[in-house]
Amino acid sequence: MWQLFDIAYVIPSTVFLGYFLGEYVFEHYGVDYKVTSIMVFATLGIILTFFKIKKFVDRANSKIKSKSESNSEV
Repeated sequence: MWQLFDIAYVIPSTVFLGYFLGEYVFEHYGVDYKVTSIMVFATLGIILTFFKIKKFVDRANSKIKSKSESNSEV
């Protein structure tokens, strides 16, 4: 149950972190393309979010599978 709350915080936080990282790169390193740098880092945040969701789903599926195997052995 708590993993759902974890995902609820991870999704927006990785996107915002990517956005602010893009802003930081633009401000401190003088990248010419502000929108591009922000979009690149926000997209990386979205990709990391998908990996987190995949990990959550795999863990939930393994718990369900182990429960069904233990019930079938009885």
